[in-house]
Amino acid sequence: MGNHVVKLLAFSVIVAMTTSSFASSNLISLSDDEMAAETGQALLSLGYTAPSGTTGGLTDYGYYKLGMEAKVEMNLNIKNLQLGCGGRNGPGVCDIDMSNVSLSGPADGKVNSANIAENGTPAWSTGRPSTSAVMTNPFIEFAIKNPTSASTREVMGFRLSAEDVLGYLSAGTANVANPTDGIKTFSGFIKVAQTPVNAFTNPAMFGTTKDQMIYAKITALGIDRSVTTNPNAMTPGSGSYETPGNDIAAYVDPVTGQKVWGINVAKQNVNFNFPETIVTGNRMSQLNLVVKDVPIPTIAIGAADGALRMRLDQSILGLANDPLFFMGAEGTSSASCAANYNTSNCSYITNLKANVTVKQNFNLIHNLPISSGGYLSLQKEAMKWPGSDSADIAQPGWWLSFKDPLDFGALNPTSGIPMQDVLPQIATYVTDYLSQNNIDLGFGEALGAAVGAPIYKGIGNIQLANDARAVMVLENLLLDGNQKPVPNCYGSLTFC
Repeated sequence: MGNHVVKLLAFSVIVAMTTSSFASSNLISLSDDEMAAETGQALLSLGYTAPSGTTGGLTDYGYYKLGMEAKVEMNLNIKNLQLGCGGRNGPGVCDIDMSNVSLSGPADGKVNSANIAENGTPAWSTGRPSTSAVMTNPFIEFAIKNPTSASTREVMGFRLSAEDVLGYLSAGTANVANPTDGIKTFSGFIKVAQTPVNAFTNPAMFGTTKDQMIYAKITALGIDRSVTTNPNAMTPGSGSYETPGNDIAAYVDPVTGQKVWGINVAKQNVNFNFPETIVTGNRMSQLNLVVKDVPIPTIAIGAADGALRMRLDQSILGLANDPLFFMGAEGTSSASCAANYNTSNCSYITNLKANVTVKQNFNLIHNLPISSGGYLSLQKEAMKWPGSDSADIAQPGWWLSFKDPLDFGALNPTSGIPMQDVLPQIATYVTDYLSQNNIDLGFGEALGAAVGAPIYKGIGNIQLANDARAVMVLENLLLDGNQKPVPNCYGSLTFC
C-alpha cells in the first residue's frame, strides 16, 4: 500500500513539473487590447429569442437554442418511422408514419432510358450507399411559455433542426401502383417547386350514353329541324339497340375487334406545369390540389372515328327520321384531320380547357431531394418556429417541415387519365355551340338522308366558349422513373 502511494506521489510531481515547464515556455500573457483582437469559434453555441409580446400569439414564446458549429454527415436507413401514434391527435393513426426510409447524399445524375418506368430515375455515380447527407450547424431548440416567470414557465415544444441540409430522402422500396410501404401519413409543411406534368388521356367512345347526348339543329331542304343523338339505339341491352352491320362503317374496337357505336376520341396529351404549391396539415395521406385552366389540345374527328345514331324531330320528305351521322367526309380520320386542318371535311373541338384535380397518395411519391433547412418538432399547441416560412404554422403533435421548395423533377404518369367523367361535359359544350350554329345539309346529303343513307359531314371548328371548363381528375396514377426509389444498400438488397 505504502509503495503504491509513493509511486503515485512521484508520478504527480513529475506531471506537475512537466506541465509547469510547458506552461512557462508556451503561454504568453496578452493585454486587453491584444485579447480583443483575437478571434475564435466554439464548437457549441447558445442562443435565445425573446417572446414576441403578442399574448396568445404563435410566437409568444422564449426560444432557447443549443447549436453545434459543425458539419455532420450521415447515411442512414430506417425500417419504420412512426411518431405521434394515438395521443393528442386521436387514436388509430400516427402523425408521421413512414417505412423503408433512406437518407443519403444527393443524386448527381438521372437515368436516360426509352423505358418510361426507368427514365428519370435518380443516379449516384459512386453508388448511393457511399454518399452522405450533410447537416450544417445542427441544433436543438426549446419553446418556453412565460420564460421569465419561474412559477408559470412551461416547455411547450422542441425541435431538431439544422441551418442547412443537403441530401436525398426516399421512402418505399418499389415504384408500383399499390405500394404498402413508403409515406403513409404525414404531418408538416412542404413547398413543392414548380414541376412539369406530362400526362395523357385514355382513348374513349363518345356520344352513346344519355349523359353524353348532343342536341343540334340541322337545315335540310330549306327547313330547320332539331336532332339529338339516340343512345337507346347504341346501348346493348336496350330494346331499341341496333347492332352495327357489315354495311356500316362504324368504329372497330381494337381490343375486341367488334364494331361499336360512338365517336372515338383519341388519346390526348395533357401537359402543364404544376405551380409552386404549399402542402401543409396534420396526418395527411394524399396530395390534393387543383390546377386551373389547363389547355387541352384540339380534338380532331374524321369519318373513320365512328358514327352516331341520330333522331330528327320531323322526318325529311316524310321518310327517314333516324339518320346515321359521321362527323367527317368519307375517307377522313382523326390522324388525317389533325395533320391537314380542313374545316370542310373534318370536325374539330377547340378551345377546351380543364381544371385538373390532382389526388395522389403520398406513398406513390418516393423521392424527396432536400437542399435547404428543415426541422422535426413536437409541440403542445400551434406555434411558429423562428426562421420558418411565413405559412409554416406547426400544429400540435409531431411536425416535419422543409423550408425551401422541393424539386420532384417531373410528375409523369405511366397510365392514362380516364375520360368517362369528362365526356358528358364535352357533350354539353358541343350542344351549346351547335344550338347557335346550324348544321347545313346540302341537297344531295338531304336526299340521301331521306332514304336512310349515312350522313358524312364535317362540322368544322366547334369552338367552345371561353369559360368552358371540363373537370379532369388525376388520381393515384403510377409515376415514371423520377419517383423510382433507389436502394441505399450495397449488393442486390432493396433495403438494409
